[in-house]
Amino acid sequence: KKIYEYSLKVLSENVDEVICVISENDSPVIKKLPKNVKVTFGGKTRQESVMNGLKLVTNEYVLIHDAARPFLTANLVNEIKSKLVLNRNVLVCFECKDTIKQINDGMINTLDRSTLVRAATPQCGKTVFLLDAYERAFSDNVTATDDLSLLEYYYPEISTELIFASDDLFKITTEIDLQLAELIWRKYD
Repeated sequence: KKIYEYSLKVLSENVDEVICVISENDSPVIKKLPKNVKVTFGGKTRQESVMNGLKLVTNEYVLIHDAARPFLTANLVNEIKSKLVLNRNVLVCFECKDTIKQINDGMINTLDRSTLVRAATPQCGKTVFLLDAYERAFSDNVTATDDLSLLEYYYPEISTELIFASDDLFKITTEIDLQLAELIWRKYD
């Protein structure tokens, strides 16, 4: 299986509509997709790619997920969906296990890790607000590294519900991540 197939299967079986944002170069790799999956092409950045996908969403809420996190579970998707009645954003995250140091003008400040979380995906919010935030960010030249940070910036009045994820939901970005994923796949397959 390809990495994207794991989370795509979970999403296509647990939500009404899936928008798969891909690189044009990856078109030949994308195989037969479930009926509720639409495909669009990404942009030069993650932010542009998400905005392209948001333009196709027809549901009130959207879960934005990185395919590089293949160990998404149906239980997690359903837990996110259960939080939507609260009319809040939902952030899947991890506890911060490491001590974090902030460096500013040569000064080092230790942050209180009990007040920190590491953001993951899926991240969820109302489609209308996410699309507006992405369009405004593009217009205002505001860059964000995750989706909810744009909602925090443009819609600070909307609160965010946290869901703590299993460590299996890590992002595959390095060779060691891939090696770890191969060990975990044995558990999933």
